[in-house]
Amino acid sequence: MSWNLHYLKITDNEKKLEYERNFEDGELDLIDECNRILGDFNSFCDYYAMLDSSLKDLKKFIERVEDLKNKLGSPIEIKKIIVEINKWVINFVGMFKNYLDYYEVQVKQVYGDDSKELEEFKNKCSKFYDKYFEYRFLYNLRHFSVHYKLPITKITQNIEDKRRIFYIDKDQLKAWNGWKSTIKQDIRKLEQDIDIKQFILKVEKILRELNKDISYYNTSEVLGAIRIMKKYVKNKETPYIVKENKTNDVKVRFEIKNMIDDYILANKNILDLGIISCSVYNKEYGLQIFDPLDLMFTKEQKERLGLQ
Repeated sequence: MSWNLHYLKITDNEKKLEYERNFEDGELDLIDECNRILGDFNSFCDYYAMLDSSLKDLKKFIERVEDLKNKLGSPIEIKKIIVEINKWVINFVGMFKNYLDYYEVQVKQVYGDDSKELEEFKNKCSKFYDKYFEYRFLYNLRHFSVHYKLPITKITQNIEDKRRIFYIDKDQLKAWNGWKSTIKQDIRKLEQDIDIKQFILKVEKILRELNKDISYYNTSEVLGAIRIMKKYVKNKETPYIVKENKTNDVKVRFEIKNMIDDYILANKNILDLGIISCSVYNKEYGLQIFDPLDLMFTKEQKERLGLQ
């Protein structure tokens, strides 16, 4: 038996899987290719989600221990807090390195070692490296923490703000000789210790901007795959790929494959980037759009232009 298109319908709280039609020649291969493209895109987004989660865990811990209402009565308690905050910092710094490495590996696997996409990815990362001290420092901080000392070593109390401030000591940074040439001058010019909370707040904005810049949401492949898979979407009905297998005892067994999970996730991931509409054009694929709220074109215009 061949694979067919079915829809799961819910009527009066009753679920029913109903046959829709047979797939046309090559249609299943196209669906598989679309889901592969969207799955690769979603994998990019997963790594940023983990990086963002690591950053939020660090912020949450800082916000808890910086409050002067939480008394630190002994050197042992202070040392424990220092060790714990360093753990969260090092976890975040390591996740940042994993995030960049994973992106580069995926771009190579999807587009190739000599692709323009890989060159664009490296150029975009270089642009952020050159533009922001915080990005350069974050990129190199892992080497400092692995080969020299823990980053956070100082605490002060701000009575007016009623909070503790945790610092990376500028003198310890300057004392280490392992800095790469691209960051060494920045370290030498430091006039103040680095307030880790203020540093993280700046880094959060930079990484959000970077991720939006290097996420391949606006390629013809991703937007084209979304457009193709959207054709199978129906209100209150879920499409599935189904094959009926009749056994020797005349029983029917069903093999069922999910069909639009990656499509749903890709839409969510693009919206999470703050993108509510976008488009891209090239000669091979023509115009591809992402416009779920019909901001660029009306539904009638999309139908007339073949963009639905």
